[in-house]
Amino acid sequence: MVRRIAVKEMLEMVRDQRFAWSALVLVVLLGGALAAGWRHLSDVAAEHEQARRLQRELWLNKGEMNPHGAAHYGLFAFKPVAELASVDPGLDPYVGVSVFLEAHKQNLARYRPIEDATPLARLGALTASTTLQLLVPLVIIGLTFTAFAGEREQGTLRQLISLGVPAQVLARGKALAVIAPLAAILVPAAAIGAIAMALYAGRDGMALSLSRTAVMALVYLAYFAMWVGVGLIVSARARSSRSALVVLVTVWFASSFIVPRLVASATGRLVPTPTAVDFAEAIERDKAALPPFDALVEQATHELMREHGVDDVTKLPMNPEGAALIKGEEADTAVNNRHFQRLANVHQRQASLYQAGALLGPLAAVQSLSMALAGTDYPHYRDFLDAAERYRTKYVDVLNQDVLSHQPAGTWEYTRGRELWEKVPPFEYQLPGTAWALQHQGLSLALLGAWVVAVAVMVPMALRWDRVE
Repeated sequence: MVRRIAVKEMLEMVRDQRFAWSALVLVVLLGGALAAGWRHLSDVAAEHEQARRLQRELWLNKGEMNPHGAAHYGLFAFKPVAELASVDPGLDPYVGVSVFLEAHKQNLARYRPIEDATPLARLGALTASTTLQLLVPLVIIGLTFTAFAGEREQGTLRQLISLGVPAQVLARGKALAVIAPLAAILVPAAAIGAIAMALYAGRDGMALSLSRTAVMALVYLAYFAMWVGVGLIVSARARSSRSALVVLVTVWFASSFIVPRLVASATGRLVPTPTAVDFAEAIERDKAALPPFDALVEQATHELMREHGVDDVTKLPMNPEGAALIKGEEADTAVNNRHFQRLANVHQRQASLYQAGALLGPLAAVQSLSMALAGTDYPHYRDFLDAAERYRTKYVDVLNQDVLSHQPAGTWEYTRGRELWEKVPPFEYQLPGTAWALQHQGLSLALLGAWVVAVAVMVPMALRWDRVE
């Protein structure tokens, strides 16, 4: 019975060309967005690899200089592009793609892609994620608003009731009639995309890419199923197809545009981000309270002379300036970490508040989960910065340890070359696993699940024949 109802509904969709036009628009937009996203991913990945190689060459071939001077010379760490960023670029266009690593300082990422975008692109580019999050629900509305309201207007609903067709059977048939055609479009697109991304990721990253893609597909499947349920509920309760369409489009517009902006605005007011000037001044204030370098050198000299039992600094087997550099770097790093952790806490609270906005509409949860699985949300950005900072402290320590062990005391004329620079390995960053990505999305998972369950419970309530008729 369910199958027959579904076939009948799909034939009607074909006759009135609703599905044909919807499918055409969806294929064109989704295909175009995926193609553009994939091309952008390939271009950015090539630029990233070129910049990474150039950075390594510059580091190794910068010539002779003092090791600590080389630490101030610094180098760049580049954030690799995740394969699923072609589907959902998330925050990537709005945060930096590289971070400058130098002695004593911890920097934020710089060179945001949005800064180089055209004014039109800054208004919001069409991506595969926006197509899935905004346009697919609109297509579902176009396929469901007449599900019951149309039957009522044609007088066939009473006939179905008189024949004893159970409401749940009719609802399942109509839902299948919407899901099956959409699946015929989206499943092949997802499969082709998953295979392409897995091949792009290579053997090492294939499992991670496929697992993230599979979970993302489940998230969108739940989102679409919820919209199918909403369409059936409204169509069952509306007096006419026109009123059902008006209500559904209003709900879609509010949940897609009004609610996210209200949530984002409220988040910014409840948890404001400190300005760049205030943030930098707070760090400098704390660093100004630290002992000056000369005091650290004097302290290190006394401690080392006492430890080694000598009365002349030239008799020390190590350089007091090197010891002072190491101690000063540790103090500066502690200050940096404290302030950057506070900033990270602010951003994480903002992200959590935005996830909580899914109480008003499921789109916030879907957006958060989609970005997380694509590797383009704030926790992934923060993880990259943390990895870059760990690398910074290690490479600066390698250079300072050389000063400590080999530079003669009382002089800064000491220089080293490529042999030392090669001891600093190139920066490597690996995208965390799928489970790690989902650990930061517990609230989004719970709220999306709550929406799906709530709609599933409401469908049979809305389909009571004494009300639908």
